[in-house]
Amino acid sequence: MSFYLQRALGETSSGRRLLYSNDKDFLVASYSNTYERPEVLVFKADRDGNITDWVECYGEKHDEETSINEAIHSTMARFNRMGVN
Repeated sequence: MSFYLQRALGETSSGRRLLYSNDKDFLVASYSNTYERPEVLVFKADRDGNITDWVECYGEKHDEETSINEAIHSTMARFNRMGVN
């Protein structure tokens, strides 16, 4: 079952967080440009977007030219194709 976008959780000083759901489980996809290359990390969350497990479910690094939304959405699309859920 694929995860789809529920809502934006807001901006941070180093990126953005979005909440995804498959109608049963919730994930937060977190974009950060803190390190040498921007990355998106995916964490288990509750329906309010609070991270419930800080062990990442999935993650990808991106080129600096990739927009924040494109990085997050492409990471989640790849996560869905992998069928990790």
